[in-house]
Amino acid sequence: MKNNFQTYVVNLEKDILRKKSIINQLKKQNIEKYKIIKAVDGSKFDSKQSLKFVYKDYKGKNKWFGKMSNGQVGCALSHIKIYKMFLKTNYKFALILEDDAIFKKKFDKNLIDFILESFKENKQIILLSELKEFYKKSMTRNSDYEIVEVASAFFTHGYFINRKAAKSLINFNFPVKTVADNFVFFKIYKGVNISGLNPFIVTQNKVKFKTTIKQDNIREKTPYLIKFRLYKIKNLIRKLFIPFGSHTN
Repeated sequence: MKNNFQTYVVNLEKDILRKKSIINQLKKQNIEKYKIIKAVDGSKFDSKQSLKFVYKDYKGKNKWFGKMSNGQVGCALSHIKIYKMFLKTNYKFALILEDDAIFKKKFDKNLIDFILESFKENKQIILLSELKEFYKKSMTRNSDYEIVEVASAFFTHGYFINRKAAKSLINFNFPVKTVADNFVFFKIYKGVNISGLNPFIVTQNKVKFKTTIKQDNIREKTPYLIKFRLYKIKNLIRKLFIPFGSHTN
């Protein structure tokens, strides 16, 4: 499995310290084959540029997420940029990291092989970061880790993705309908299986680096989408019968 994935790192060109930090992390994990990808800097967008990249229906509305900040649009475009680059290669999988990512434990060959062998679905993403909610019954496991089905998650600082999932996300989220880490939407509307590693192995260096993405819409009302509402109701019912876990409580 060692030749089946390429590592991509999202980095704003101006963030030199972040670049040095993630390269140091990769060296510690003996990851030599990686590409630093120049992120799309949404903070430099003027209003016309932002509108150009964001989805609008015939009424001029984005029903999927309401108003996104320029930084959120730039982040989504950065991940789409990587998916497009990945699909031009012959690799089966891509490991995508953001430049503030840090590894909690050794990311060795055995763990990598376990994760890649856990890609059982046609379209699948396996998150390496904190999971907001997941089903405790494992999909597959070894002596130290398990792969679990994700009910809710929000972070993009560390994940594997396969080719069909990447293609599906490009088709869905360009022009940008929603933020890069809206995994629930990708699951509901594109049928992407969202799985996660438990215990998680990648987190963010929040002590050294603060987020560069403004979230102006944090208090905006979530758009009314029938499939999304039904998904939430279904999860509330499932919680009555199936044990859930969380990394963020």
